[in-house]
Amino acid sequence: MKRRPRPFLAIILALSCSTLAGNALRELPSDREYPIVVRHIVDPRLPALSEAEFQDMLDRCREYIREYLGYNVSFFVQANQPLPDFRKEMKKLDDLPMMSTLKESLLNVESETDRTRLKDYIDKLVADTAESTLRRHVPDYGRFAGRKEIAAHIHEEYVENLRKIQGIRTADGTPLGAAPYADTLTYPFWDMALRHLEGAHFIFTNTIMADMELDIPIYVALRHGITTGLVEENRRNAFRAAGIIFTYPFLSKDGFFVLKRGREIPPEKLTDVIALYATHEFGHFLNHYRDYYDHEHCIMVPAHDLDYYGWYLDKKEKKCGLEHEKLRQF
Repeated sequence: MKRRPRPFLAIILALSCSTLAGNALRELPSDREYPIVVRHIVDPRLPALSEAEFQDMLDRCREYIREYLGYNVSFFVQANQPLPDFRKEMKKLDDLPMMSTLKESLLNVESETDRTRLKDYIDKLVADTAESTLRRHVPDYGRFAGRKEIAAHIHEEYVENLRKIQGIRTADGTPLGAAPYADTLTYPFWDMALRHLEGAHFIFTNTIMADMELDIPIYVALRHGITTGLVEENRRNAFRAAGIIFTYPFLSKDGFFVLKRGREIPPEKLTDVIALYATHEFGHFLNHYRDYYDHEHCIMVPAHDLDYYGWYLDKKEKKCGLEHEKLRQF
C-alpha cells in the first residue's frame, strides 16, 4: 500500500477503466494486476487503526487476496476523510427516489409499531431458513422448543442489543447514534454511498453499520443488525462495484463488543484478522462470489456472530474446496 496524490489516483482509475471496460460483472481475468483505490473514512470519536497499522492491514489483505481469491491487486490510498465531511459529500443522495425506497425498510428501534414489523419479519425469516443453517448459526440451538421460540429470542436480542450499540458513549461524550452521525449507521446511507462513490473503489471506515431493518439475511439478524462489510453495484467505475469494511466491531473496547466477540483478538493479530475478513468482501468485489452458510472453512461464509477471531482461526485452518456460485449482479 502506498499513498499517492490525487492526480496519480485519477490516472490509476483511468487505467483500471481501460483494463476492465465491459459489461457489468463480467469475469475478471486473473493474469493481470488490478489497481484498487481505497478511501479511508474516519469517525473522530471512535478508535481507529494507526497509519502504520492501516498500511500493515492492507499489505496483509493484498497477500490474502492472492492466496484465497487468486487475484493480484495494488492498493492506492487517498488521504483520510472525516466521516462528517463524507456525510456532507453524500447529502445530495438524500432526495433521490431510491433512497426513499430503501428507507421504507428502515425501522426505528424506539417505535412499538416498527418493533412489531421486525418481529413479523424475523418470524418469517426463521420459518424459511433451512434447519441445517439454524443449527449451525443459532447459539444453543437445542434449548429452543421450535422455530417460533427461536424467532422470539432473536427478536428480543436484536432490540435489546441494538439499543445498547446505538447508545454507546464515544470519546467526545456523545452516543454512537447521535443525530449528526445517525444516518451513517444505516444500510440506506451506505448502500447509496457505494452506488454513487466516485474516485475510489473501496472504503475502510472505523464506524459501524448497525440498524433495525427488514429484508436482512439471518446472520445480520443474529448479529443484532450489525453489518461488518458490504459490496454493492457501482456503474461509475470499471469494476462495476464498490465495497466497504467497518472496523469498529473489531476495535471497540466497549463492554458490549468485548463480551460479544468472546475470544478477544490478540493485539498482534488485529490487522491480520481485519485483513482476512476484508478478503471475504473482496471475494464479492473481484470474484463475484455469493455468501454461503454451509461450506466448511470457507472464506465466503461470513461471521454469523461477532467472534471474529474464531472465524479467522477457522478460515486459517484449511481452505474450502467446494465450487462457488458467481453472482450475475449485485
